Amino acid sequence: MKSKREYKTLDKVVYYSVIEKIKNGELKPDEHLTEERLSKELGVSRSPIRKAITALVAEGVLDYRTYSGVVVKDSLVDSTRYVQLLEVIELFVKATFDKIEQSEEEMDIEELEKCVQSMDRASYLRDLDEYTFNEHQFFLRLINYSGNPYFKDMAKKVFFNIKYFSADGITNHNEEMRERNIKQFGVIISYLNKKDYENAFSEIKKLFLSYSTHAFR
Repeated sequence: MKSKREYKTLDKVVYYSVIEKIKNGELKPDEHLTEERLSKELGVSRSPIRKAITALVAEGVLDYRTYSGVVVKDSLVDSTRYVQLLEVIELFVKATFDKIEQSEEEMDIEELEKCVQSMDRASYLRDLDEYTFNEHQFFLRLINYSGNPYFKDMAKKVFFNIKYFSADGITNHNEEMRERNIKQFGVIISYLNKKDYENAFSEIKKLFLSYSTHAFR
C-alpha cells in the first residue's frame, strides 16, 4: 500500500485509507461509516470523502442501505473465497470461448502475448504489482471477447477484491511459481493461436488449480 503523500488527490488518500482500514480490521463488515467520522480520522474535508465513498460503493467495497447510510461490505478474501472468485472467472472464460466458437470471431492474440511478456519482465524485476496487474489484464482482455459487459464488469470487481483484500500469502507467488505460471500462459496462447479453445480452457483450469492449491498452503 502506498503512503498517503504519494497520491495526488485527497479523494485517493481517503479511498486507499478506507481499503487499508478494512483489510487490517479497523473497519468491519456491516459497520456504519459516516463522512464526519472519516473527516475526523483522516483530517480531510467532506468533498473528497464523498468522492471516495462513491467510488468505493461502485467497486462494491461499501454499500448504501436504506435507513443505515453507508456500511462496510464483507470484502476480505480468505483461501475459500479466493477459490470461489477464481471459479467465477473460470465460468466467464468458458462462456467467452463458447461465444467465440459460435461466432468464429478472430482474437487479437498479440495483445494477450503482450500481457504475458509484461508479466515475464515484471517477474524478473520482482515488480509483483506489475506482474499481478498484467496477469489480471490477460483475463480481462480475454473475457472482453464475450461481448457481455456484465462479465467484464464483474471480472474487474473480482480482481479488485483479490488485489486489495486477499489474506497475506494467498496471491504471493514465489519466483519458481511465477516462472511456471508464465510457461502455462504460453501454452494457453499456443492453443488460442490454433483456435483450440477446449485445450486452452483445460490449461486455464490447470492454472487456476495451482493457484487454489497454493492458497491453502
